[in-house]
Amino acid sequence: MRSLTEQRGFTLLELMISLVLGLLVSAIALQLFLTSQKSATVQQGMINLQNSALFGLGGMIDSVRLANLNSSQPYIDDKVLYGGVVLSENNISNNIAQFSIEDTFLTRGAIGSSNLDGQNSDQLVIQYRVSTPNQFDCEGRELTANDYVVERYFIKKDTDRNDPNDPLALACKAARYTEKTAKTNTSLPALIESDDSKAKIIIPRVDHFSVRLGVAFDGANANCSAITTTAKIDGKDVTTNIEPDSKLDCFSYMNIEDYRNLTGEKPQIVSVQIGLLVRSTDSTGANKFFDKKHPYDVLNVSAELIENDLNALYLRSVVTQTIALRNGFGVE
Repeated sequence: MRSLTEQRGFTLLELMISLVLGLLVSAIALQLFLTSQKSATVQQGMINLQNSALFGLGGMIDSVRLANLNSSQPYIDDKVLYGGVVLSENNISNNIAQFSIEDTFLTRGAIGSSNLDGQNSDQLVIQYRVSTPNQFDCEGRELTANDYVVERYFIKKDTDRNDPNDPLALACKAARYTEKTAKTNTSLPALIESDDSKAKIIIPRVDHFSVRLGVAFDGANANCSAITTTAKIDGKDVTTNIEPDSKLDCFSYMNIEDYRNLTGEKPQIVSVQIGLLVRSTDSTGANKFFDKKHPYDVLNVSAELIENDLNALYLRSVVTQTIALRNGFGVE
């Protein structure tokens, strides 16, 4: 006798339901993977941005803190020989009759490139005297004790890697001279080389660089609206406001060009504020929350980015730092 065995399998409906469920599970797993990958990319971009800004800015801050070290006077303005903030040729040469340097190589406001719409970056030039051996300038060159070191911090264009707007970076150039050569020099060739491509990059991607000068003076009244001054009358010093007490009791922050445009004796510089708009070096992918009309506040500047379709692919952060110039708190 023949025995019949009943064979059963999946119906077409059951197979279709299984396929749909499998596809849903795969889609959820893929979405979780893409989301985690996007999150990891953004986190890595933020880490790179912070590392680049903090480490690069840290080296610059260390140099600025040395400004005016072993200067001829314990205060800083646009006239003091070897002054810590280089605003004029008076600060870097004792041979004024023959020494010349273009304004574009001194501390100046709004003369550099910027990716903020309608704005220009500032430039900071500082100097100090090397007190001990085994020190290095901002370009990594070893220094000789008793040399005067001049460092120029500015924005330069870097290699384009499909960057939004201009591929800008904070860079530095350094020069040095001695007390002897300050009496005979006519320029500082290392500082004024026209080829800025050789300048050392401090922070690789910076959309804007701002500087403000912290100034202090002996106030002639309680609200600091006048400066204590004296005048020569019949060969004697006569106070025209109040008796000078040699106390720096009035403080404020000024843009570089506002300070330069002051008439008469300028107040001494006691601190420097630095502001940077730094962006990530690598793309973190499209950001649906990116606002192209968002204004970035960098010290004295508030402006939007120059419009570019690639702007939304990068992270940005405003970094500011105030540096007290400990070698500039003396009173004239």
